[in-house]
Amino acid sequence: MIRALALTLLCTAIPLTASAHPEDELLVRLLVGMDKGKITHIGESWTFDPSVSEWLLQTYDANGDGKFDGAELDAVHEATLQNTQGSFYYTRIWKGDAQLPNPQIYGFQATVKDGVVTLAFALGLATPEDPNALRIEMYDPQNLTGLVPVKSNPVVIRGAAEGQTCVPNIAINKPDVHGGPDDIPIALTLACSE
Repeated sequence: MIRALALTLLCTAIPLTASAHPEDELLVRLLVGMDKGKITHIGESWTFDPSVSEWLLQTYDANGDGKFDGAELDAVHEATLQNTQGSFYYTRIWKGDAQLPNPQIYGFQATVKDGVVTLAFALGLATPEDPNALRIEMYDPQNLTGLVPVKSNPVVIRGAAEGQTCVPNIAINKPDVHGGPDDIPIALTLACSE
């Protein structure tokens, strides 16, 4: 994902085809934050593979202390935003056939454990939304990053109303229901009782 800048020269030298395979794997966990039975935000955590983690540390850990602080974290955040241009942190949120406006990002963090980098942040919706009406998609339009849900608890739901039950449904690598040309790596819908 972040290596997209480093791959720019390669990409201009070798034409990409529609069947191109992602260069890097990104493990994703989603947190659905609710208040009074409505979705207020989506939390995301992205864990990079070892090679991308090493590249991130070499590129952005200016003082070599194995973590991202201050200006280093700001640089990682800016690079993440630039490298996900056109997909707003690889996330699209739909309500029926209408794509919601880009949410407000907050709480951006980058942690390093055993040399592996994990980014975490939240995307706040403009208004609380009915969980049964939304479809949350993770999608890299450049197909450089293989978005893969983590195997254990890929979706965590917090703040459901008392007595409300929500069951997540994750569709993986299914055609774009909105008519786009590519498969959507991760699409989350919820079935919630009231």
